[in-house]
Amino acid sequence: MMARKITPEERNILLENPELVMFDPYGVFKTHCCTLGKALILPSLTGLFFFLWGFLCPDFINAHPMFFAGSGCVALVIASGCLPILYYWLDDRNFRKAREEHYATQLKFLLPEELQCQIAHVQWVTYEKAEGGWLLDGKEGMFGYVSYVNYFRIDPDTDLAVISGGDRFYAYIKPNIKTESFYRS
Repeated sequence: MMARKITPEERNILLENPELVMFDPYGVFKTHCCTLGKALILPSLTGLFFFLWGFLCPDFINAHPMFFAGSGCVALVIASGCLPILYYWLDDRNFRKAREEHYATQLKFLLPEELQCQIAHVQWVTYEKAEGGWLLDGKEGMFGYVSYVNYFRIDPDTDLAVISGGDRFYAYIKPNIKTESFYRS
């Protein structure tokens, strides 16, 4: 079948139901959101606490200088050692949030105004490799979905709505009551 343009109403259906769109969001995903300033907060607060302790309790420090110096060094090492855990937690939080929202923010950013829809007939699928073969525009070809999110099962001998917008965006639409218009010619 020939490609047809997607209407603004159909585009809104995709934006309102991102769980029905299998696509690759990682081109626009912001990783490593933890900045150097955020990373230095914990060691800076630890150092500030020890300066305040030294300023407010000089008699204790004079009586126990080795304890004060040792505990300060241990606290700074522990605070600095927590930085990789902080980085991991902050980065993972973005991926968890996107997964919970079915990557709606990334879809909104990636989805172009001008979209084309084609119906492909799936001939075979190798689920372990996340690839398959289809008949699209009368030509046999292969497709893959290894890095795609909002995964749904693509079965052989079925039709699959494929949308594209330029070179940047390519997605598969899950058959659903809300997406029936994509499967009509």
